[in-house]
Amino acid sequence: MKVVFSSIFKQDLLEAETRYASISPRLGEDFHERVKATIRTIIRWRGGDHIGPHGFPCRRCRPFPHLVYYALEGGTLHILGLVHERRHPDYLRQRLEAEG
Repeated sequence: MKVVFSSIFKQDLLEAETRYASISPRLGEDFHERVKATIRTIIRWRGGDHIGPHGFPCRRCRPFPHLVYYALEGGTLHILGLVHERRHPDYLRQRLEAEG
């Protein structure tokens, strides 16, 4: 399966990882590893998750309060964003529309 990471996802990951690393370098590393494991799970199961509050399929990065949003198109997995679960439901959609 081909995996494509959006620029929004990359920015979200960097910001969240930096925030956790400022608390503890180990926490930042743990967060990054949890996000990678979540994406591997999405690939292994070929999606199959629920539709999140932002209107796209997602998977939670437990124990962190972040959701990985994605879209499957044919044999391609598009990783759309990494969103804190307390964000407004329109947050991701507005960012994706702004990016074009």
